[in-house]
Amino acid sequence: MNIFALLKVTKDLTNSEKAIVEFILKHPQQFLEMNTKQISQECYVSTSSIYRLCEKLNLSGLSELKVRISGSIESYLKENENIDFNFPIQQNQTHFEMMNNLKADYKQTIDSTFELFQLDQLKHAVNAMKKAKFIDIYTSAGNVPFALNFQFQMQEIGVIVNVPIDEYRQRLSASSSDKTHFAIIISFGGRGILSPILPAILNQNKTPILLISSTEYHPINTHIDYQLFMSSHEDHYHKISSYSTRLSLLYILDVLYTCYFELDYDYFLQKKLEYYQVIRENSEK
Repeated sequence: MNIFALLKVTKDLTNSEKAIVEFILKHPQQFLEMNTKQISQECYVSTSSIYRLCEKLNLSGLSELKVRISGSIESYLKENENIDFNFPIQQNQTHFEMMNNLKADYKQTIDSTFELFQLDQLKHAVNAMKKAKFIDIYTSAGNVPFALNFQFQMQEIGVIVNVPIDEYRQRLSASSSDKTHFAIIISFGGRGILSPILPAILNQNKTPILLISSTEYHPINTHIDYQLFMSSHEDHYHKISSYSTRLSLLYILDVLYTCYFELDYDYFLQKKLEYYQVIRENSEK
């Protein structure tokens, strides 16, 4: 995870620390050229707030923060080029222009999602998923097809994933869960029963939870064991379609599947090939 992504997802910041983060995200080049006193004056914060922020980012101080910013600024500025993720196409554009705009939208979405991965979170989540006897995915609306696709991928290697769709079955599944289950909650902003009802039930039953969400969503009064972030460029309501969010979620679920597969590569590959050999043989009869 690069420093800009880390700044976006770091929780429990004071208002002064948030002011510094906001300034860095808006004016990264200017920040690099400023000293401690200038940053304090520009952001209306104390110098101690700057160093507390560095401490929360696990950095030694302002110098290391600037080194990290300098190393990631080119990709950050490129990621934030003039693409309107909510309205990537405009009226009266040619088919070629629309195709090209969507390609740019998709490329920046993948790059952004890649930068948001915290490798330790990913590794621990995949290992916990591998140890679980049961895997359950809780989501809603347009995210359901992606959960079902993940379910299909896992079934191809002999791993059963439960995807309760209606609200009653989700409540029932969470209520009958325990520490042998692994729950994946997919929720961009924590709407509906996905927050806080289901996480509260899962917490009560000591079920490990992986939350896949936007960078802005950090549940309150709910214990989340692992969290992975979708690209969060799109507005939830004001847009043509969820081009970016859908692709970001697909990429995350594919990464989860691939990392899970790699944990027992030869076994899962053999399983998949055996299944399709049986299917092929019976199709030819």
